[in-house]
Amino acid sequence: MIVKRDITGVNALPSAPQTRKTRRKSSTELREEEDAGRLREFTAFASFSDDELMRLVRAAHHDSTSAPWPLIHEHTPSDSCYILLSGEVGVYVGRDRIARLGPGEVIGESALRGNLRSATVTTTGPTEVLRIERDDLVSLLDEVPAFRETIEATAAQHAPSVLAQPPTQPEPKRSKVNASVPTDLVMRFEKAANISGVTVAAALEGALTRWIETQ
Repeated sequence: MIVKRDITGVNALPSAPQTRKTRRKSSTELREEEDAGRLREFTAFASFSDDELMRLVRAAHHDSTSAPWPLIHEHTPSDSCYILLSGEVGVYVGRDRIARLGPGEVIGESALRGNLRSATVTTTGPTEVLRIERDDLVSLLDEVPAFRETIEATAAQHAPSVLAQPPTQPEPKRSKVNASVPTDLVMRFEKAANISGVTVAAALEGALTRWIETQ
């Protein structure tokens, strides 16, 4: 005997969705992708792989300024380096500007060796930079050989600009006193110096020293 089953009215199981929703990227991820793309446009980073660029931007901090601002101070410890994404900076040794740098430049590469800063670097207006702290920089140099090559090439390029500057002249140890005093007082002073058997310069130096010590 054949038994027939009535399947009328049986609810079919819902079919699985054909596609899954794509996860929306966070603002940080979008920023990192944008920064990596901008780096790709610069000659110094053109040979980097996509993974190397993403590793670089993820280790960095994206900073921006809307007005002139000192990124680096001369003769201070090297704690970070910068990659200029937009804007312009001036490089100063003392009060003399020795260079102007634009987008794509690596700044503060002395952090590689932990040396004191050899120059002051100041933004000239609205600027965007990637800031890499020294500990992260050390890790990046080991993990991304192309970045080490870029840092070393930048150091070699920047060094001549600093070395070419004339050394700061030390202040002279002696100078003339620019002062106007009564003629008779000068004559009396010179006469007293001659009587004492000392030069006018030595007598004046001693008089100035004693006056300062009494203040």
